[in-house]
Amino acid sequence: MIKTTTKNLEEMTQKETIGYLNETVQPEAGSIPAFILADPKIYDIEHKKVFMKTWLFIGHESEIPNKNDYMLRDLAGYSIIITRDSENEISGFYNMCTHRGMKLCRADKGNKSSFVCPYHGFNFKNNGDLIGVPLQKDIYGTDLDKSKLGLHKIRIESYKGLIFGTWNEEAESLSDFLGDFKWYLDILAGRAEMEVVGPPQRFIIHSNWKVGADNFVGDSYHTMVTHGSIAKLGMVPSATYSKKGYQIHTMNGHGLNLGTPNPDFAFPEELKSEYKSNLTDEQYDVLANLKNMIGNIFPNLSFLISHTKVKGQLISNTTVRMWRPIGPDKMEVIAWFLVEKNAAEDWKKRSRDSFILTFSPSGIFEQDDTEVFTDITAAASGPMPVMKELVYNYTMGMHREPVSGFNGPGVVYDDKFSEANQRNFYRYWLDLMNA
Repeated sequence: MIKTTTKNLEEMTQKETIGYLNETVQPEAGSIPAFILADPKIYDIEHKKVFMKTWLFIGHESEIPNKNDYMLRDLAGYSIIITRDSENEISGFYNMCTHRGMKLCRADKGNKSSFVCPYHGFNFKNNGDLIGVPLQKDIYGTDLDKSKLGLHKIRIESYKGLIFGTWNEEAESLSDFLGDFKWYLDILAGRAEMEVVGPPQRFIIHSNWKVGADNFVGDSYHTMVTHGSIAKLGMVPSATYSKKGYQIHTMNGHGLNLGTPNPDFAFPEELKSEYKSNLTDEQYDVLANLKNMIGNIFPNLSFLISHTKVKGQLISNTTVRMWRPIGPDKMEVIAWFLVEKNAAEDWKKRSRDSFILTFSPSGIFEQDDTEVFTDITAAASGPMPVMKELVYNYTMGMHREPVSGFNGPGVVYDDKFSEANQRNFYRYWLDLMNA
């Protein structure tokens, strides 16, 4: 029998809504209410409490490799410019002229030492300084202090080439926010000198951003059903290949699944010395036995190392993707393909082909997941999920204890079929909603 409540989120204040979240979102009990995946009020609160307060992924340093390169990106719904200036410093600025608020830059990327506002012509150096004002002496005299009219600087920090930004000046450092999870990011993005190949692929899914983050943070269980066709195609040995390995989570909602062991080395053989020089012995041991690695950095940056057979040859590909919310039931997916800069060109090409075949907008996995994400969000929409108190079951693995002796940090479970990572994700999400 489905329960019924008279609660109405539309009539609640923000304080009352958060109180209701505390009553209904119960990660430790494995119970998550459906309404949090599509309700407009929840979406508005989490924009203020989560996305305006924490670190969000922006891009990779290799996307702006040269002096005076820039790229246009989004930070919690606001347009920002990321620049590499003449001193090789990477900075971020709000994409708004400080004179009258016009959007300063419209191109996705390019190479410029300065930006001229298309409204009145104010000229800003790519370090943010205002350096030119049309007819300044004639119309302002000596009263205009250009030093006070520089672009609004964004707080950005990098780890292993991954650039993050935040609007919160009081947020902990990026290093502290990532914490022990950096150990695994070293394997993802720091095992070698990595570069982004091509522009990020972008597409829209009519789904809540949390569905994507939830899927990548710890759901290997769906692979044998949702992606069952890949076993039939011979891309993986069996439908249950996704079970074996480890599920791991750390503080601040971060989590991943490690697929091991792998009898085949999933990366370019000729780069083994580079891997060993960048990783500890323990990290290299994980890399050497890695079948796949799927995870999520809270809130919405997911990543994947996938090793599959394509055209009769084994090949891995490495990607990161952001689930950028643009509505309670709509998100933009932005996917970057990463590859070892010093790998052979043939390996790079085959790795990218593997990405296109599997997790690009037209990829086998992506098509499967998109259908699921869309339907989950549709079913969670409207007043009925609150009225009938619909909840999801997140109790998988609650009977199991973490293992000891694993080389890496975090809470580790010996088997990827668990929902401990999702419980950890929603616990941190709820903590931030209360902050």
